[in-house]
Amino acid sequence: MQDILNTQKDAYKVWVTENLGEKTGMWYTPYLEKLGQLLEKFELESGYEENFFNYQSYSEFKNVYQEITEQSDEDIEKLVTGGGTPRYPQQFGTTRIQFRYKYAKDEYERGVRSKPDNIGGIPDWGVLMRSYLIFLYYQENPTLIYPKKEKKIASDEVEIDKSINYWVISPAEYSRLWSLFHDKNMIALGWDYLGDLKNYDSKEDVERKITEQRADGIRPVNDTKAVWDFYHEIGIGDVVYVKEGIKKVLARGIVTGDYYFDDEASEFKHRRQMDWLQVGKWELHQILPQKTLTCLNPYPNLIQEIDQVINEDFIDHKAAEVNEFRNWLSNQVTDTGANLTEKTIKQKISALKDIEHHFEASIFGETDIEELKRLKDVVVSNETYQKYKGVAGSSIDYYIRYAESKPTVQTNPPFTVEDFLSDVFIEKKELVRLISLLENKKNLILKGAPGVGKTYIAKRLAYAMMEEIDDTRVQMVQFHQSYSYEDFIEGFRPKAEGEGFELKQGPFVKFARKAARDPERSYFFIIDEINRGNMSKIFGELMMLIEADKRDDQINLLYSNDKFSVPPNLYIIGMMNTADRSLALLDYALRRRFSFFEIKPAFQNDTFHSYVNEMDNPEALTRVVDEIKSLNNQITEELGTGFQIGHSYFVGEAYKVDTANRLEEVIEYEIIPQLFEYWFDNEQKANDWAERLRGCYDGEK
Repeated sequence: MQDILNTQKDAYKVWVTENLGEKTGMWYTPYLEKLGQLLEKFELESGYEENFFNYQSYSEFKNVYQEITEQSDEDIEKLVTGGGTPRYPQQFGTTRIQFRYKYAKDEYERGVRSKPDNIGGIPDWGVLMRSYLIFLYYQENPTLIYPKKEKKIASDEVEIDKSINYWVISPAEYSRLWSLFHDKNMIALGWDYLGDLKNYDSKEDVERKITEQRADGIRPVNDTKAVWDFYHEIGIGDVVYVKEGIKKVLARGIVTGDYYFDDEASEFKHRRQMDWLQVGKWELHQILPQKTLTCLNPYPNLIQEIDQVINEDFIDHKAAEVNEFRNWLSNQVTDTGANLTEKTIKQKISALKDIEHHFEASIFGETDIEELKRLKDVVVSNETYQKYKGVAGSSIDYYIRYAESKPTVQTNPPFTVEDFLSDVFIEKKELVRLISLLENKKNLILKGAPGVGKTYIAKRLAYAMMEEIDDTRVQMVQFHQSYSYEDFIEGFRPKAEGEGFELKQGPFVKFARKAARDPERSYFFIIDEINRGNMSKIFGELMMLIEADKRDDQINLLYSNDKFSVPPNLYIIGMMNTADRSLALLDYALRRRFSFFEIKPAFQNDTFHSYVNEMDNPEALTRVVDEIKSLNNQITEELGTGFQIGHSYFVGEAYKVDTANRLEEVIEYEIIPQLFEYWFDNEQKANDWAERLRGCYDGEK
């Protein structure tokens, strides 16, 4: 009998290692050998074989599995055929977690474990049984092939229990409600004005209500998602981490109840019951998402680190960085369009480790791009370093690309719609429209005459939509007649050392890849003088990908053949000078991919009037502005609105120091020369307006 059990155990270990994970077979086997005994000891279940390897057939064990989990035939079929990992039924979903904590407590009492709530290294009860069920199914159906993912690179992606979701939640600003969460064994969410969420039929209904309440024009995508996820997506048995700031975790717990609306509570009335399993304060190496509520399932490495920190397991941060880089490499492609092979990935990682050792330098974890570039120059030019320079140089190039695409998360000053309106001379209804256009189309062009503040508005529009001043998520370039695809997307450029050429990524590709690695936050790519460049030539095959409904579609880039897509969280804002006659109109292919919004002079704006009144000589500035309004009327009649004189000519710190002197400078050396450009065929008209303007600032008028 023992021989039969050993044969079954060895077969399980081999199959599970090959199909479910490199270390899974060795890890799970000892638990399955004594699972029945443990369940009885922990008073979780009784009446089953002490050694689960005694269950030799799929049908026999399926009955055991269903008795314990109460999972349906339909869900089991989906599980074993690779159609997904169904959520456990409610009762088992909440009790299965007890196995790990009872096991940890038992080991603590026997002096094996340092803390009774340290569950590190203990597998989930349900996952154990699931792995054995799948094994038995394919053992009895040898002609079938388990639809596993492509073989992973060694030590690749962290395995998590995909039948549940992992969430991180903020207990209000400055974690002020954590004590309430803890004492009442619950989590809660604001947006109380929504009332009971059971009254809403769809996510869109929730968004509509939040939009009405906010009335600031910003589409409440994140707020709506947080509310809907809290009500509709969180399930009993899910794991919830409570955060403080962006690097601290206060607790780990299990959801034990359905959503309810507590109308008696004074605030944060949307609630769910919790069982807090571990409470404390732990500092993380990685950064937590900044949103109120976030599902962490797309970030298995972050889940692993949180659990390791909470369970006081040793964390090798360098190994984690190497592993993350390995994961990133596995998604890169060669010039033939094929993914990098395992051999190539190992070669590049080994090359970087060898460089670190030989040059006593730091690569893994290094964020200073210029330092990495300097190191590459040292490596390829060092005659005593005998390793193949091509591999060494390309390996560092890959790491530079990886580091450049890594999102930066930091604490930033907030920036509200009110901040925008106090800083920019635009009416609120115009701001609301701008935000709506950009959110719906993804691509927006601000057009207008010089001096209307297009560039200034673009950057602050990005801040308003981000709700903070975060320049790491804003990239700006300026187009010109010689700007090309090679400058913008990718192309071959002379090497710094002057010998040959190397393929370099352009700013758009770098920034888009950075945004793609940070899908929870918005990124903004701003293009000044967008109509000065040949757009078809500059964007090339990417022209299609910037469309709102083509985001996340992939193509292969022209030179590198890398797979590339434009993520949905990347917004493009262009600025277009309408007063330059030398510029060609944008072609239709480009126009249909952008919304256009004309920025006009803001001399009538209340905020601009307040600004004028703060000057040391507001009378002189008022006289000039009144004359500019008259000038703009004639310009509009003869040339069009796109040629008007903008308000930004009269904005700046210099006006606050000496208004009259700065007025004279701007009128004489900026505006009057512009008028002679406008009326190049009628100098008398330009002279007449020049004299009228001079009369305003010297007080003659």
